[in-house]
Amino acid sequence: MAEEKRLEGWLAEVVDLAPKRTGIYGEIKQVMCKILEGNDKGRVIRRNIAGRVKKGDYIRLNDTNREDKPIRSR
Repeated sequence: MAEEKRLEGWLAEVVDLAPKRTGIYGEIKQVMCKILEGNDKGRVIRRNIAGRVKKGDYIRLNDTNREDKPIRSR
């Protein structure tokens, strides 16, 4: 029998991408994501995401109580 994988965290949809990147090599993108399940359903928070991501993608977040600061220019 195949084991069922239990997905941890809360489902969120990427609703906006910031034009700036962060990280030593610019590998981190900042996104606004809308929480789709749990107590914070409907809330939009800012998170830093590594890897390929585009508007409309679904991501799974470990926690929804933490929000990242906006990226500022020097």
